[in-house]
Amino acid sequence: MSKDTRIPPTPSNNPGLLRQGHGAKAALREKFVEIYESFFKGIDPAAGNPYFWNELFLLKVNAPYLSQTLAGMSEEKLLKIKHNINLILVKSMEVMSQDNNSLRIMNAIETLCVFLQGIFSKRFNNFSFEVINLLTGLDKANDVFPRLIETIERLIRGGETVQIRHLALQLAVVIICGNSNINQNSINEYFIQRDMFDALIEFIVHPETIHLAYDAITLLGILANFKKHESTNPYLVKLSTLKDNNVLQKIMEVLGSTCVRCRSQYTDIMADDDASKVSVSNMLSYVGGLLYWNGPKPGDVQSDIEGLFAKLPSPNAAILLTFYDLINTNKQFISIIAQSITPRDSPSTEISDNKDLQCMRDFLSFTSYMLQHNRSPRTAIYTKLCLFTILILIENSIVCSYFCDESRNVEIKLCRQRPPQLPYVNGPRPVASAIIDIMVSFVTHNMRRKLQFDLYSYALSIIHRIIAFLNKYQIRLAYHWVELWRALISLTKFIVTNINQMENRDDIEDVLHSIIRILNMGITYGDTFLPDPPSYDNLFYEIVRSAEVFEQVTLKVNLQSSERSTMDSKPQRSALDAKSIGISNIKSICAHFSSKIDEWKESRRAQSISPSQVLVIIKANYETLTLPTPGKLGYYTPYTEIPHQVAFLRQALRTVVDDFKGGEIIT
Repeated sequence: MSKDTRIPPTPSNNPGLLRQGHGAKAALREKFVEIYESFFKGIDPAAGNPYFWNELFLLKVNAPYLSQTLAGMSEEKLLKIKHNINLILVKSMEVMSQDNNSLRIMNAIETLCVFLQGIFSKRFNNFSFEVINLLTGLDKANDVFPRLIETIERLIRGGETVQIRHLALQLAVVIICGNSNINQNSINEYFIQRDMFDALIEFIVHPETIHLAYDAITLLGILANFKKHESTNPYLVKLSTLKDNNVLQKIMEVLGSTCVRCRSQYTDIMADDDASKVSVSNMLSYVGGLLYWNGPKPGDVQSDIEGLFAKLPSPNAAILLTFYDLINTNKQFISIIAQSITPRDSPSTEISDNKDLQCMRDFLSFTSYMLQHNRSPRTAIYTKLCLFTILILIENSIVCSYFCDESRNVEIKLCRQRPPQLPYVNGPRPVASAIIDIMVSFVTHNMRRKLQFDLYSYALSIIHRIIAFLNKYQIRLAYHWVELWRALISLTKFIVTNINQMENRDDIEDVLHSIIRILNMGITYGDTFLPDPPSYDNLFYEIVRSAEVFEQVTLKVNLQSSERSTMDSKPQRSALDAKSIGISNIKSICAHFSSKIDEWKESRRAQSISPSQVLVIIKANYETLTLPTPGKLGYYTPYTEIPHQVAFLRQALRTVVDDFKGGEIIT
């Protein structure tokens, strides 16, 4: 893996151009610089020399010189040499489309890549208008750009060498991602008119270029999102109807390997501790070795570790956008994922033989690391994409049935880098159990004053949908359910404790609504999906011992709802209406069992009571507890992208574009 300039270096294979000797490279580089200095001064060095361009494109491209010079030129100065820029573009295109010399073709492509990157980096008042004017002139744009894209497509498909094909793909990346907001780059309209979908698919599956498929897959996702909510996008249409299993499986293979690479960057910072909490001494030793420090203070160590984690995920996470679109639109792709989760007695159960299963396993594994270290707006965008992807999968009844099937158990490595850690599970288990663990870990490790309510809402929705499915089909899922109940109650306590510092009332209500609904699913239907009676008893125990938390919920949220209603002079619904979210059930449970506990303590004149005795009292007093059944506990509105997620996906697209053009070239 090499650090990206998005332009892989091209070799120089032209020993006859200059005299042989020790100074050949310096002279070659100097000649290139001399020529382009003339271009930048507005002089046409080709005048009177019919062989000029053939000779120029045999010279090794001095990319650092070009980049540095273009960076130092103002927009006004570039406009003054517009004629020369037009000339370089046209002559480069001629070489790319007509020349048979591989070296000249590669140098022409690299020249365009560097020039376009330099021009696109400028701050034009009207990006599309001024860039097009600078490159071709407005009167020639409709002639030049279609020919350029046609040439790029031809080289991606049939370039003489793999390097030429990859360079052509890189040139497409440079153009399409020229503006972080690709929807404002009018040049991209030409990529819609000249559909490159088939060329990108061929690049993905061709044996000679499959090791470079990451770029093609990610670019395909970016193109599929270009103005997709404003008009018909041919890339998205073809992506959603793609049925070639070979292509889809190659995409899954690349996605899986990318997730492994992204995950490894987390474990490079800190190794997982599957048995117990990472000791301070281990952290000191690790960071001291990593940063060549001696004897740092524990606080400094933690700060530096957090700083390293904050830079993640890798820019290669950009491929997650393509994965999301496939999951959201392509039924065949989801079918392959479902079929990959095979029963244990199936011949294809071995993970080493099932690359489709590896993809899902590695995606969930990487997601667990990213969600546990969600500490920046950029990470939050990828976190949300992953939550959407999992949510869509869970809402598919066939996929969810496979996720919950104990005969289709899978071993998934989950992040264990932050305390408190969930119980370690050694060996395969249902995918649904791992997904709940990922969500519980997210809930536990992301409680901050500026709570990301949108992310919490989707994480809780995933948990709710899994439980609703388990209840509907009466599937008992082996899982440490008490960890879920504790996480939900801890989140509730955190919200009511910090509610005065939280701003959005509707978001608070939505998250509390989800928590109470999940708890009521356990109270009302726990006997259908919990694995054994102790799991059911533990739910009631956790509720009873947190009675004060739920009392505070009712008091604080209702009080603030009343205040807002007065200020707005409009009637506002109560956040915790007992009929809608079942808080009354929880309060009834607390009151019922608290009275039984008080009776027990009074009869024995005891000041305290042990947890085991509380459980005994709970078991003995179910029959005297009467609770109404809240309606529609398992109901939910299925995920839809339009209209609710349009703004977010535009924001996500900009992040993906920035990461993609500034990320790594995976080889």
